[in-house]
Amino acid sequence: MVKLTRNTGNETFLSQSTVQPDPKIFATKQFRDACVEAHNALFWTARGANSFLGALPQNQHLSLLWNGNSQDFRTRYFENQFQIGVNIRELEIYFCESGVKVPHSFYFDDRTPAFAEAWYLVELLHRDLDQSKFSTSLPFHSPLMLMGDTQDHNASFYELELAALNDCLMGGMKLLQQMPTLLAPIASILHQPVKIVLEPETFTLEYTVFFSEKTGQRIIVGFSIGDLLRPEPFYFIKDINQNFKPKSRSLDYRPDSIRPLIKLIENNTSDRDLLDDLCKLTFASVKTAQGL
Repeated sequence: MVKLTRNTGNETFLSQSTVQPDPKIFATKQFRDACVEAHNALFWTARGANSFLGALPQNQHLSLLWNGNSQDFRTRYFENQFQIGVNIRELEIYFCESGVKVPHSFYFDDRTPAFAEAWYLVELLHRDLDQSKFSTSLPFHSPLMLMGDTQDHNASFYELELAALNDCLMGGMKLLQQMPTLLAPIASILHQPVKIVLEPETFTLEYTVFFSEKTGQRIIVGFSIGDLLRPEPFYFIKDINQNFKPKSRSLDYRPDSIRPLIKLIENNTSDRDLLDDLCKLTFASVKTAQGL
């Protein structure tokens, strides 16, 4: 039986109940277009992080961390005190100084990607940061990247879809925040410390439950807003090991390890039942990795 608990640190559990969108919205072109818009907001946060942070394995320097106090996702600190934060519902990115969001946000509405680059350069100048370090390049490629000055972002056109997307992410956060407690019986062999991250490359919430320094094997439980193969949101267990290295990140997931959100909503699956299911999959994966 799952017992939901609350934490008071930066991993603060979301206090609101899970809000489930109408599942019909996931099949619409509007929702997928809204996901592309939101994904590009993540790409721009990643560009800031990639310009000022040293590279880490698996591009971990680009991971966005959940801030429980402000209820948003932010980059790691760079130049000692700065972060880039993102508000998915409003499609807004902003600078944070010493943990505090500051004015002059950039909104992805009726503006081209070229305006986002110009915004960065102005904000860096205002903070006496080296503009020459900033680059729009990233250590990965995505066919969803929008660049240049020919296509406008239109956040206001996707208000309902962005709200649904944000609700999905908050629901995913609420679920994943329970995993450390539920996996306590095998805590001795799990990866520590526990952090849930939002990955800009794949637009996935990920919690690494197991990591082997010897083999590089990782077992991840997470939530995806959808990808090129599966356009609707889903929960997943991902086992990355030496014998399973797909050419595309979209092929990271085995079919039996995916739980589509639309089916969970249609079947009225409770948070408790979903958590139990994800934990069983995780237990099985970790035991297999340990040869138990």
